[in-house]
Amino acid sequence: MNRSPRVLILHAYSADNAGDGLLVRETLALLEDAFGTVDATMLASRPDSFTDLGIPTFPTVPTRRGWDRRTRAVLSRIDDFDLVVGVGGGYLRAGTPVELLKSALVMGPQLWAASRSRTPSVYLPQSIGPARFGTRRVLTRLLRDIDVVMVRDDRTFLEVAGPTLVRTPDLAAASIADARKAGTSVEPRPVLSIRSVHGRINPDIYALAERMAPYDGYIQSTIGGNDDRPASATLSPARTLERSELMGAGNAPRVVVAVRLHAALMALAAGHYVVHLAYERKGFGAFDDLGIAPWVHRVNGFDVDTVATQVADLLNDAAVRDDYDARLMNSSARIRDARADIVLALQNAIGD
Repeated sequence: MNRSPRVLILHAYSADNAGDGLLVRETLALLEDAFGTVDATMLASRPDSFTDLGIPTFPTVPTRRGWDRRTRAVLSRIDDFDLVVGVGGGYLRAGTPVELLKSALVMGPQLWAASRSRTPSVYLPQSIGPARFGTRRVLTRLLRDIDVVMVRDDRTFLEVAGPTLVRTPDLAAASIADARKAGTSVEPRPVLSIRSVHGRINPDIYALAERMAPYDGYIQSTIGGNDDRPASATLSPARTLERSELMGAGNAPRVVVAVRLHAALMALAAGHYVVHLAYERKGFGAFDDLGIAPWVHRVNGFDVDTVATQVADLLNDAAVRDDYDARLMNSSARIRDARADIVLALQNAIGD
């Protein structure tokens, strides 16, 4: 190919949610590794949040008038692109009627267009489901027509069976091992970052907060239905950290308890020690891939004593931190190889 490939990026959400913004940046980095420069167009729920990328980006959330005409035009011309890429994430969900409606209205048309297109399609690491209300059969049928569907947890791999599925670590996992500062002491005050799950906060989180006090807070997302500020306001942190303070390069390691997966992964990539209170299957898949499965728990079913002890041990016991670092280092080569496989899959999708 004598020109930059034309790539349509589907299923982006919002850069105001730090985790989803990270997934878009990782998608672009993979495309750059695969092809050098690309001529990219993107569809996103909040296109205005991605203006800094300089990529034509059109909205996927319909108004009362329906879908934006520019978005409809892009999807109607999907066969003009050389490659269709779905960003990683957990957007194909139908666990509740509200999730089903959002998936059907926002994600459904994108998946339908990609599955019907003659253009090669690669969906980057996904967590798919729950698929209730009779949606599993529809999802499976559509995903069978995507050329490569990468899934980031074992439960998705088993539930959404299909010949195009490939088990792959989360996109955000690749850079984590490089951030470790072995032998470094940690800040004595832990960090707690929470969100509500289906409109509810497990009361055990407040019991854990009491055991962790004094602690700092951190807010991962401030957008729409993913606004963590109301949940965070129910806590009493010593202070609430800015994103640059926690996730910036060169900051001293902290011990972080995080509910959002990408808050956990971004904190790991910044060199921190993380206990993850997972609300979806993706969290268990990611921590298992990273070799640190003992430090992930169900947010609505964790043992307060166990998590509080893990936090205390990471704060006070260098041997525990060394074990944590060693586990991450042991997984690093496999995760780097997985990333290289993703780059190769993107290249092979287009071929010569």
